Amino acid sequence: MSVTLQAPGVLHRYTNLLVAFEHTRNGTTPQNTLLFVGGLNEGLLTIPYSRDLAAAIPPSYSLVEVLLSSAFSGWGHSSISQDVEELGQCVQYFQSLRSNGKIVLMGNSTGCQDVLGYLSFEGSRPKVEGGILQAPVSDREAIEMIYPQDEYEKYNEMAKRWVKEGKGDHILPNDVSLSIMGARVTANRWLSLASPGPEHAGEDDMFSSDFGDGRFQSTFGMAGKRGVALMILFSGNDAFVPKTVDKEALVSRMEKAFVDGGGRLAKGSGILPNASHTIREESNVRDEFLKRVSGFLESVDEGRIEEK
Repeated sequence: MSVTLQAPGVLHRYTNLLVAFEHTRNGTTPQNTLLFVGGLNEGLLTIPYSRDLAAAIPPSYSLVEVLLSSAFSGWGHSSISQDVEELGQCVQYFQSLRSNGKIVLMGNSTGCQDVLGYLSFEGSRPKVEGGILQAPVSDREAIEMIYPQDEYEKYNEMAKRWVKEGKGDHILPNDVSLSIMGARVTANRWLSLASPGPEHAGEDDMFSSDFGDGRFQSTFGMAGKRGVALMILFSGNDAFVPKTVDKEALVSRMEKAFVDGGGRLAKGSGILPNASHTIREESNVRDEFLKRVSGFLESVDEGRIEEK
């Protein structure tokens, strides 16, 4: 039996080819915007908690789900740099729509790379007040969990060979990713996500537990230099994180790099106990998640970040 899921809202066209869905609520006239980006294979209204989040955030905000060209299966031939550029166009659109409002970025899973990339990559982009990283996991470590070691190494070598031959934008054979990851993927994007060693130079590779502090300083530290507020919400029961990873220690290192860079780390940042990757739990776990996000947004709106 199928269930019809609907959400009231407004569909915005922020470029000629890209749209964003704004959840609306009766009796509210929000001036601030929470721009949300999902992870691989996600798109509009696919995140389990999106409607609960839209209803729970302060009435001065509206939740806007951003459709990037990498949404759904488009990630296989896209990149974080392209996502960041498109996200900047969306930020600019809502800034022009609500000139006195504040904008906070939020990502789930690979959407966290988009948010951190927006805050840390070189170059100028429209200003935002803060960011929320929900389930910032290492795609490299997740891929290593999914693929047998011999297959992982074989696909890495294939992708590197194709890039060397000038075929980085060509689609790898279907058995590389379609059956497991849900999309056909180019050699370039495979290497960005799988990020083979020893350099681990993939653009997507931002949250791996084996990084030294210097690597986190180049991402979280650079984001901190922009003076924004940040909240990290790392799921305690994330199935895409190896059991050998010390989650508390990993998050602490991310947070330290951000604070050392000059950023404002929000109270409530840290591990979200018992939460899954997309917080599918309709229970106290989701309630705690919504409470933390709402408190952060309220403090951004009032200009008084309660720091951790």
